[in-house]
Amino acid sequence: MEVARVVRVHAPQVTTLEVVVEPSIGSMRQVALARDEAGTWSGVLRGAVGDRYWLLADGSAQLLDPAADDVELVDGRPVCRLRGPWPSGERLGRSVELPVVYEMHVRGFGRTFGGVAARLGQLADLGVDVIELMPVHPFDHRDNYWGYMPTVWGAVHRGYADGDDPAAELAGLCRAAHEVGIAVWLDVVFNHTGEGDEAHPARTLRGLDRAGSYLHRADGTLVDDSGCGNTVDVRSPVVQHLVLEALERFAALGVDGFRFDLATILTGDGGAFVRRLGDWAEARGVRLVAEAWDLAAYQVGPGFPDQRWAQWNDRFRDDVRGFLRGEPGLVPAMVQRVAGSPELFPDDPARSVNFVTAHDGLTLHDLMSVTSDRHRSWDCGGELRPQMMRNAFVVLLLSAGTAMFVMGDEHARTQHGHDNPYDVDGPLSWVDWSRAEQWRELTETVRALIRIRRRVAHALRRSGVRCYGVDGPPDLHHHSHSLAWATDGLYVMANMWWEPLTFTVREPGRWSSLLSTVDGREHVWAGGGGEHGLATVTVPPRSITVLCGEEEPR
Repeated sequence: MEVARVVRVHAPQVTTLEVVVEPSIGSMRQVALARDEAGTWSGVLRGAVGDRYWLLADGSAQLLDPAADDVELVDGRPVCRLRGPWPSGERLGRSVELPVVYEMHVRGFGRTFGGVAARLGQLADLGVDVIELMPVHPFDHRDNYWGYMPTVWGAVHRGYADGDDPAAELAGLCRAAHEVGIAVWLDVVFNHTGEGDEAHPARTLRGLDRAGSYLHRADGTLVDDSGCGNTVDVRSPVVQHLVLEALERFAALGVDGFRFDLATILTGDGGAFVRRLGDWAEARGVRLVAEAWDLAAYQVGPGFPDQRWAQWNDRFRDDVRGFLRGEPGLVPAMVQRVAGSPELFPDDPARSVNFVTAHDGLTLHDLMSVTSDRHRSWDCGGELRPQMMRNAFVVLLLSAGTAMFVMGDEHARTQHGHDNPYDVDGPLSWVDWSRAEQWRELTETVRALIRIRRRVAHALRRSGVRCYGVDGPPDLHHHSHSLAWATDGLYVMANMWWEPLTFTVREPGRWSSLLSTVDGREHVWAGGGGEHGLATVTVPPRSITVLCGEEEPR
C-alpha cells in the first residue's frame, strides 16, 4: 500500500535536514526538506506501508520525526515507519458516579493488548469501571519496563502488539473494554522526552531544537524537574502542538481519559496550556487526571490551574497508610480523607483520585510485609496481614472520591519488597495469576466492597460524609486511633487501636452488620438488626466493621 506523509519539523538549530527512507524493497533514498524563515522544515514523503525513515540533520545526526505515528527499534536504534490510515474507535460514552480505577501495566498484566482484552471479564466481574494503562508511547524496552521514557509522544509501543499494527490493537482493546462496560484511560508522559540528559544520545527534539523545546539553567545545562534528564518548555508552540496531536490520535482510538505524569511541568506557562487542554477534553468528551507534582513543584488541590481536572491525591495515600499502621495524630486528616478531601477539592469529591498503592512504590501486600517509615508501611505478620489488606480496601472503596488501586492488589500481588522496578521486566513485576486462588477470599471482599460502593456512590458524592468518634464527635486528640463515618444507609467504624473498641452508632434508624474485615465476608442483607436495631457495636482490634441502614443502600 502506497502512502504519502507530510513531514514538518521545527529545527532552527540545523543547517540541512533530509529524510532518509529505507524501503522494504529497493534502495535507500534521501528526500530533502525545505526550510522556512521560522526554521521549520517540510516536505512530502512517499513510500509503502512499513518503509522505515529517519531524519538526517547536518549530514550526520540520525533523528526521529517528533510527530511520527509509528516507531520501531532496529539494531538498538529507534526508527520511524510509514503506516496506513490511523485507526478509529468510539469512546464508552458514559461515566459512573465515583469510578473504581484499576492501574495496570500492559505487559505485566497481559503481555499484549490482546492479552489484556482476554482478561477483561475478570475485571468487569470484580466491578472495575476504568483500566488505566501505564504509558503506551514507544520506548526502549532494553533498559526500561514501565515506559516513562518515550521516544515520541504520538505513537503506540510495538512491543504491546501481537501483530504489526499496535495502534489498531490498542483500539481493539478499547472496543473490548467498552463491550464489558469498562473505560480506558492512558498514562501519558509529556513532561520530558526519553532522550535523557547530555550524557545520552539525542534522538529527536534535543537534536532538532534543544534551545526552544527544553528548560535550561543559567549555565545552559538542562533543567531536570522530571527526574529523567530533561524538562520540556511548555511555552513552546511546537511542544504544545505535539502534545495535542498525540492526545487527538489516542482519543481517536477510543481512549476515554488521560492521566498526565508530572502534570505540573505543563503549567510552566502560568496555566494557560492546561486550561487549553481542559477545553479540548470538554469538547472531546474525555477525562483528564493530573499528577500535580514534580521535583520542583507541588500543586495538589486548588494550586493546579484548571479545576476541571481530577488529581491523584497523595495525601490520601500517606494519611491512610499512616492511620492503618497505627501512627498517632492522624484522625483529623482522616476526617478529610474519607470525605473526599474537601479542603483540597471543595467542589466535587470525584476530582480526588484516592489511592493507597500505585505502580510507584510497594504493592498492598508488601505494605503489610515491609516496615518502612518512608513508605509508611508495617510488617504486621502473616496472621494479621489479610485483615490489614481488607482494612485498606474498606477505607479506599468506602470513602468519597474516585478510587484507584494497582493491578493484582485484589489477590495480594507481591514484588517481594521491591519499590521501584521501573527496569524489571519479569515475574517480579508481572501479575502472578497463581495467587488468585490462594487469595480468593481477599478478592471476594474487594468485589463485595465495590458492590456496596455502587449502592452508596451517589450519597458519598452528593450527600457527603458525616464523621463520628467511638461515642460522639470524632476524637481528634493525638492519641486517637479510631474513626466512624456515615452517609445515607452506610456506617463505617474503623478501629486501628490494638484493643477492642465499642462504638455507639450515632445515626438514627436501625442498622445491621454488613461486613467485618476480621473475616472479610459480606453479610446477607436481612432488613434490620432486630426490633430496635444496633445501638452499640464492638469492633475488634485493627479492624473495620461496616453497617447497613434499615433500607439497603441504593
